[in-house]
Amino acid sequence: MKVAEKLYPLRELRGRGGRDMAIMFDGNFFIAVIASTILSFVIGGIWYAGPVFGKAWMAALGKTEADKEAMRKQAPKGFVAGLVGAFIASFVLALFLEYGRQANVGLPAGVLGGLVIGFLVWFGFLMTTGVSGAIFEGRSSKLLGINQGFAIVSYLLMGAILGIWL
Repeated sequence: MKVAEKLYPLRELRGRGGRDMAIMFDGNFFIAVIASTILSFVIGGIWYAGPVFGKAWMAALGKTEADKEAMRKQAPKGFVAGLVGAFIASFVLALFLEYGRQANVGLPAGVLGGLVIGFLVWFGFLMTTGVSGAIFEGRSSKLLGINQGFAIVSYLLMGAILGIWL
């Protein structure tokens, strides 16, 4: 018996495409989620590095070189939170992708379907809350651009990986 069948024994739950809902939690599902999680984490490390957007990001936050030491002390917690957040985001993107396919809503197959889901999730959730949050917090448009730039690149690439793999 497959692990998915043990976890989700209700075999009568089928999407319109006839595929068992439990099948999506097979080994490939979790490999794809882990791969896209790692990709997002690596993109974040590159994106916020000094030579890319790190210096501009620090300036937009109002941080100076003197603040770097305090930020370094918080870095392990930030890395753990970033990795957990990337895993949750990847898992949810994979669910949206799978449910979109099973509902036969015209979601393209493969990488294009993943890109569509990644864009829609970014646009519908991250961009909207990011903009309103930045306005209420009085954050600069530069900081908003850096953060949302990372978010859209990350979600598009996570979606692409998931679209190819699932």
